[in-house]
Amino acid sequence: MAVIKVRMSKLRKAKSVEDSRHKSASREPKEGQSSNPKRANGEAPVEPQQREVCAFCDDGGELICCDGGCLRSFHPTKEHGERSMCTTLGLNEAKWQKHKALGEKGLYFCENCKHKQHQCFACGLLGSSNLTAGPEVFQCKEQKCGHFYHPGCVAKILYPDNKAKATCFEQCVAGGLEFSCPVHKCKRCKEAENKHDKEMQFAVCRRCPTVYHRKCLPRDISLIEDEEEATPQRAWDGILPDQILIYCGKHEIQEELGTPKRDHIVFPDVRNPGAAERHRGAPQRHDIPDEDELLDRLASCNPSQSPQPAETDRSRVKPIDSFAPKHLFPRPHPGSCGWLDD
Repeated sequence: MAVIKVRMSKLRKAKSVEDSRHKSASREPKEGQSSNPKRANGEAPVEPQQREVCAFCDDGGELICCDGGCLRSFHPTKEHGERSMCTTLGLNEAKWQKHKALGEKGLYFCENCKHKQHQCFACGLLGSSNLTAGPEVFQCKEQKCGHFYHPGCVAKILYPDNKAKATCFEQCVAGGLEFSCPVHKCKRCKEAENKHDKEMQFAVCRRCPTVYHRKCLPRDISLIEDEEEATPQRAWDGILPDQILIYCGKHEIQEELGTPKRDHIVFPDVRNPGAAERHRGAPQRHDIPDEDELLDRLASCNPSQSPQPAETDRSRVKPIDSFAPKHLFPRPHPGSCGWLDD
């Protein structure tokens, strides 16, 4: 388990950009610490940007880091989240002290990682991420990412103007093809990040897969509040290392919080184990073809011949099957951020 202390950086309109600067007191995982067991293959330790702030409120403070695949950090107790009005994990003091006493010998897994039920970062719905028992959501292959997607959701974002290509890509992802998700290319210029060039560093939305370079930021995503235009602050520099933290225009800023509503994280309802059962027809591990075959299939897709869509995750996962609350299902598509009806 990793416990880190990050300077508080409350995202309130009364705070200046300089006041919101903070750095982690201990970013490097200690020896023996598992920051991402799924990729424990001797590579360099994962230290994602998500570690820097709480996944609930996007603020710093004393955080507990999940050692599972999601790569997130959380405020553990109500006391830790008071200043930022964070909902927190709600751990009682005894449980929190027990975690702290274990130190690096202990591991913490959030409810999503513990039950292998993760949210799609595009639509917000929960799906099984159990690769041995019929996965519904698949994780981006980038080591420091941590985001999961339904095959249909990520396909529609990556190939918005080519339905045939999107369908073929959806089938490949459902079959096990590794992919890089949309947060690794600028939405405007489609280029990757270059942390050594400040203008080419990313501005990352904390609520959906929207990313811009600094130089590509739209004018309505501002680092300052415009009271005359009644435009709220949507961007904060110095909170994430070498990146800008933003909320894109799809998310309404709550004046009292300085952030969008903090109802975006959904944990599995472990009291209803039947709801977590995998759906029939989901691909099994022994059904997954090798990567060369999948890449050949994707490359051979003919836009003039639309393949019949397979029974993939997006078609199987309906709002009634999800643990997510009803307010995450605006018509015409289920989702929390509007990606799927762009």
